[in-house]
Amino acid sequence: MHSHIQKIDNTSLYFIGDVYGRLDKLHDLLTEIDFDIDDPESSIQFVKLVFCGNLIASTEGKNIEHIALLTLVKDMVDKGHAYCLLGSNEFEVIGWSKHHPITDAPYLPVNLTVEVNNTKPKFLSQFAQGDETLFQWVDWFMALPLYLDFEHIRAIHACWDNKVINELNPYLNLTNQKTEDSPNGTSSSLTAVMTNALAQQFWPAAFDTKHPLSTLMNSCLNYPQFEINDSHPHQQLTTPVVIGHYPQDSFPDIHNEHLVCVNYNAGVDDYPLVSFAWHQGRKKSIEVNASENAKLSLGEFCFIEQPTAEEHIAEGVESLLARLITVLPQPTIAQSALDQFQSQVAECLCNDWDPLELNQQMHSRHPYGEFIELISLLALSQDSEQLSAYLAIVARYQLETENDNLENRSLKVAFKLTRLAKAYQD
Repeated sequence: MHSHIQKIDNTSLYFIGDVYGRLDKLHDLLTEIDFDIDDPESSIQFVKLVFCGNLIASTEGKNIEHIALLTLVKDMVDKGHAYCLLGSNEFEVIGWSKHHPITDAPYLPVNLTVEVNNTKPKFLSQFAQGDETLFQWVDWFMALPLYLDFEHIRAIHACWDNKVINELNPYLNLTNQKTEDSPNGTSSSLTAVMTNALAQQFWPAAFDTKHPLSTLMNSCLNYPQFEINDSHPHQQLTTPVVIGHYPQDSFPDIHNEHLVCVNYNAGVDDYPLVSFAWHQGRKKSIEVNASENAKLSLGEFCFIEQPTAEEHIAEGVESLLARLITVLPQPTIAQSALDQFQSQVAECLCNDWDPLELNQQMHSRHPYGEFIELISLLALSQDSEQLSAYLAIVARYQLETENDNLENRSLKVAFKLTRLAKAYQD
């Protein structure tokens, strides 16, 4: 399989999912990763952004700012700080805006077998009839690449199929180029045509359902199944690929070592705009051309208010354990006996359990002090299974210890304390 390679040097790539017109979320994300094209000391020193298509929304929604968003992204692309792929929503706008050179009919309304709704995109409603600004943006959409191959990682809007890429390449521009929009000099703006963009002469065929190019475009941008399942061509991937397009409704994670999706419904208010950071270009220990060493688990997700898995689990564990206290039966032994037993529990925690390896006796500010009451109640209930589980969970998630012998130590302490407790209840 041959694809056109985009060379990068010592650069980290941040792949950004479908933005859907949410300029506010993009600003927040750029702040989160310290990316500021006006500040040479920010992460622009070693980071490039890769937008995975669908900058614009296909439907109406709150807080959508299409023109300001497109202006920002185009500025970053023009200045070399970002790449941007063509998405299915931009492709649809092209189809409704451009007319066939022979029939003068818009591409899409006469070819509705392409997987779009039989309604004009909402993006078009922002422009008056014949507004030149619309056509400038449509020309920019047409100049965007269909895929990006950084050699050790690739990106495409919806689906990377090696066979499709091979058949698509003859229709693409091989190098970056500049085309002049208005040769008469009245409005001489320049549009950059990026590598891997569809060559101008082939755009009519892209919407002609009888032409093979239409099928190829549909595979890249609107893969027939709007979900990532076992029949998706990612099963044959050997080099990692980042995609958007498919709305995900879970905590961001890779699908496997060769596929990651970064579309997490950013158009919806309480869903994040997600990026996936790939630092392999900055890791000298990994050969750039050794795709077998390029594993997506080496990357990391980044989004606003992102909890780490450890933090999220620790907070959930603390909440669950606090609730456990309320359902445990209260001890039926005298208070003096309970005080004596809790003193033994404290001694056992410091001497036998001690996951932090403090080697300290119990004192008023000891980190194990807050657990004495619940551990005592669990021991008095004579349930060594629950007690050992509690000790291991607390040590692992609340005290954040990584002791290899933690489970055995927790079980040992649980047996000791339940046997001590038995003496108080006989």
